[in-house]
Amino acid sequence: MPLNSTGPNPEIPFGPPSSDHEFSHSTYGDSFADVYDDWYHDITDAKATATFVAGHCVDGPIVELGVGTGRLVDALIARDLRVIGLDASSAMLSRCQPRPGLSNIRADMAALPFAHHRSLGGAICAFNTLFNLSATAQGQLFATMGSALKPDAALIIEAITGAGLGEGPADSVGISRIDGDQLVLAATRVDAEAQTIVGQHVDITEGGIRLRPWQLRWTTPTQLDELAQRGGLQLAHRVADWSGNEFTDESDRHVSVYRPTAS
Repeated sequence: MPLNSTGPNPEIPFGPPSSDHEFSHSTYGDSFADVYDDWYHDITDAKATATFVAGHCVDGPIVELGVGTGRLVDALIARDLRVIGLDASSAMLSRCQPRPGLSNIRADMAALPFAHHRSLGGAICAFNTLFNLSATAQGQLFATMGSALKPDAALIIEAITGAGLGEGPADSVGISRIDGDQLVLAATRVDAEAQTIVGQHVDITEGGIRLRPWQLRWTTPTQLDELAQRGGLQLAHRVADWSGNEFTDESDRHVSVYRPTAS
């Protein structure tokens, strides 16, 4: 996924805060909750996602890490999956409507509330949501999932590969959205060495200006595999997208399936 004038990935939340004026784990959700469904409801194919997830999980509840407003929930439930929706943002969860087959938990992915050993049928972390976390915290998530998943269950990660992110200009500004009563500018700053991107949506309307910040720390597929191994998981399958297209060195995104090492 190239970063360009259309702005950042809608499901890229934030890393740990370094001051009271910077990012927290709920910043993205709190900043985008009121526009998320309008701007990003069709950013990926929810049915294809749910079909893929159902084909790789086993009996038992599955966790959607970063459920947001519930964009994927109905498609997952339609595949007879019981969903635990987890999100750090109360603003997002307030828009994730209750429905049979769904239970929501407000929690930080860096401190997952799963104490039951080998109890989950699967987990999904869609569209870069994993990059909410620092590399250390990503490793902690893998370790938690390594013990919480049933032996044949899967942790499924959808993310960018990071390929090419350090090749363009470090700073960029472009138009994300424009119509008769709104202009949204998207500014980004890439640090290829630190593998971070910081961005800001500047949402301008007649009512005023709203800042919508975002930040990510990307991890390459090889780095993810190493973190998974340390956490008791191993790569079982990797494709380029939810439709199962082949993953190659030129792929800018991936869907990776990890299973407990002992399975």
